Amino acid sequence: MTKDQERSFIARITCAGINMTFFDELLSPGHFQFNGRSSPIPPNVVSTFEAYDPVTQTMRRVGRRKMKTMVVHFKCYDDYYNIQIVSEAYYQKYFSKGEQGVLGAYPAAGGDTTSFNLLNGNHQIITLDDLKSSQPALHLKARNAGIIKKEIWRDPAYSTCFTDKSGDIATFEPDILERHVSTPERSTPYT
Repeated sequence: MTKDQERSFIARITCAGINMTFFDELLSPGHFQFNGRSSPIPPNVVSTFEAYDPVTQTMRRVGRRKMKTMVVHFKCYDDYYNIQIVSEAYYQKYFSKGEQGVLGAYPAAGGDTTSFNLLNGNHQIITLDDLKSSQPALHLKARNAGIIKKEIWRDPAYSTCFTDKSGDIATFEPDILERHVSTPERSTPYT
């Protein structure tokens, strides 16, 4: 087993204890149409099960149905990771920055797939070797860009999105399910 394989892992991922999802699982279909054309809101944007209330100016948890947890594969390359979705929604797509600089689920794009450094609380680069707990708190930094932040995609979505441009630094909490996994062997999504 190579060092990269030893540093790869599968985890359920949350952001500050809130389950992660995508805009199309959170918002109604009407959000993705605009006067008969496609909306500027991409359905594959990574989000959380919460929404911004413009009246109270606070975030509140949402979700009428049972909230699924997102499972991802952190595939290591030296000291950085590609993050592949291995749960149902967007199965086998990757976290990557879209045209608007916001994280979404996209097909593999070789060197254009966004890769990330894992950072500890002091913003030092870490790998699975440094994660002694199975439920660490960490930050993500897009390579050759900034630390991933959580912000509100305002009107008309009023939902969380992730970017390296503005917002508050996001704290991700992976719940490590399997360590030393170079490639997920399951042919079906995790639930």
